[in-house]
This record gives sequence, C-alpha cells and structure tokens, in this order.
Amino acid sequence: MAAITVDPKACVRCGGCVDVCVSAHVFEMTDAGSNAVRPDACWGCGHCVSVCPVDAIDHDLFPLEDCPIIEAGDMPSRDMLRAAFRFRRSIRTFQAKPVPRDIVRELVSIGRWAPTATNNQALDWIAFDERARIGELADGTVQGMLRFAKLAGNPFVRPFVRMAVGQQTARRLRSSGPLIEKMSDALANGIDPIFYHAPVVLIGHAQKGNLFGRDDAVYAMYNMMLACETYGLGTCQIGFFQAVVSRSPKLLRTLALPDGRVPQVAFALGYPARSYRRVPPRRTPDLTWNPRLG
Repeated sequence: MAAITVDPKACVRCGGCVDVCVSAHVFEMTDAGSNAVRPDACWGCGHCVSVCPVDAIDHDLFPLEDCPIIEAGDMPSRDMLRAAFRFRRSIRTFQAKPVPRDIVRELVSIGRWAPTATNNQALDWIAFDERARIGELADGTVQGMLRFAKLAGNPFVRPFVRMAVGQQTARRLRSSGPLIEKMSDALANGIDPIFYHAPVVLIGHAQKGNLFGRDDAVYAMYNMMLACETYGLGTCQIGFFQAVVSRSPKLLRTLALPDGRVPQVAFALGYPARSYRRVPPRRTPDLTWNPRLG
C-alpha cells in the first residue's frame, strides 16, 4: 500500500488531487483540507503529486526530487508536433550501419512515458541486433505464413482455419499464397522480406492475459518511432511477424521470452538508405458527430 499524506498547513484546498483521482478516489476534501482516506486504492499514477500547486502531498512512490517541475517551454509547439507526425515514414531500406545500443536503450526509456491501462507499466522489450538471430525470426515468420496459407487452401481443414484466425484472415491467406512463395524464394536468395535487413528489431511484450497489452505496446512503439526521427533513424512496424508469432510455437521459442509473456508489437529500426524530401498527402478521414440509428 502506498504511503500518502497531505500537509494541512500547505494545502490550499484547491481540490485538484480529488478531481484527478477520479478512478481510485484516494482523496477527500475536508474542512481541514484534502485527506488521503484510501491510500490502499492508489494506482500509482502520480497525478496527485503532479497537479498539486503547492507540493502539499507526500507520496512515497513519487518523492518531489524525482518529479521535476513542468515549465511552459518544455512542451513542443503544435507546428513541431504536426511536422513530426507528417514527416515520419515507414522505412524498408536501411544502411548497413549498426545502431549503438545506448541509443536503443534511450528509445526504450522514452517509450515508458506512453500511457498504460490502469497505469500497469508492464510493457517490456527485447532487442535483436545480431543478423543471424534476426534471420531466424524472418525465416520463422515466412515458414509460419506458408503453413497457414497451405492450411487455408486445404478444403478439409479450411473450416478450422477460419475458426482459428477468422474468415477474413483465412481468405487473405488463400489469396496471398503466391506472395508468400515469393517471400520464401527471397529468403533463400539472401533477401530479408520481413525485417528488410534492418540492424535492430525491437519486440514489445506484456503479460499473457493482459487485455490492454496490445494497446499499451502500440502507444509506446509509436512514441519511440517518432523519437527515432530525432536520432536520424527510420522505422517500420512489422505486421507479418505479429500476425504469425502468436500461432507459431517454434517462433515463440526463438524469442526466448520470459515465462508468461507474449509479444504485442514488433518494429525494425536503422539508418535509412534514402532520404525523403516531400510529404505526400493523406486521405482526410470522415468525421460524424453524434450519429443516430435510423
């Protein structure tokens, strides 16, 4: 249980801690000021310490020396954010240049600031930067795709494939047979059609049974992808790997994940072989307000 106290002499009764603790309801406002009446319900999010204007809250999980003041100039401008969103591209051609491990560690550290469901902060990462190990992952991915495509095309087992992966995925597997065969041929000729010879592959993993593990991983991954741009790195999410790995015991063993953990996202990163000088347009999404049935 978290140890949380409020200094009644410092508290200005603004109600900020009560308002932001909307799920756990740790705080209540009294005539003497705010009081931490349910510290056992604390999620450990730190919102209360962050919002208090006078540092009246003493929270053992968040000592003030570890919680720097947010200055007005710390936030990037709207134009800077818009540029970051527009300029990032999915990179599939990389230089044969290693990425320093210290940079990878910094990227993983940046990813921890992404939101997680109920503040579980349970996402971890494994990194591959050995060509042979990345090759094993690529081979396992293609072999898994070949196996599922053959099963999806077999009329005797097709119904079971539909039950396992869904009708739409099964249909796509059947139609993708020629493409997957080409990918297999590419592998045989020393071409990596999965990770594109990227020098680093990062895989985010969470506890098995975590309903929001995938969401947590996607948030963190995209923050890391945007951060990669500031290091001169390019990135690409690897959907083929993610689609296969959870249904391939052999590929899962290759990952050597800790017990009880499952992969949630994978992306490749490295120094781009080409630079881009224009931003192509994107479709403007439809936006509907308050739709009604009928």
